[in-house]
Amino acid sequence: MEKQKKKRWLGEVGTRVWNSRAQLNMSREQLAEQLGITAQYVSDIEQGKKCMSMSIFVEMSQVLGVGLDYLAHGTLPEDPAVDRLERHLRQTSPLDRELAAHMLLLALEAAEAMGPEE
Repeated sequence: MEKQKKKRWLGEVGTRVWNSRAQLNMSREQLAEQLGITAQYVSDIEQGKKCMSMSIFVEMSQVLGVGLDYLAHGTLPEDPAVDRLERHLRQTSPLDRELAAHMLLLALEAAEAMGPEE
């Protein structure tokens, strides 16, 4: 990645980290503590001065409750509930994932059979 492009990307990621943290009313110190890093390192990330490791990047998305696509590219899911379900399903075994999908479909069919909400 060329230097100028990397600098711009780091700044954009940092802004998204800052925005996500602010929406949670979380201090830099609180985020740093949960990630096992220093508040200064969080500050450097938010200002686009530092590039974080992949493990910090993944853990940060979990702590902030946002997707990796959002942190990296600013892509928001169309529906946060669907994104949350997808994250949980991806962490299960294929057999458990298939069972969960079957149960969810049955629950949706039951909800539809009950009729529209009033």
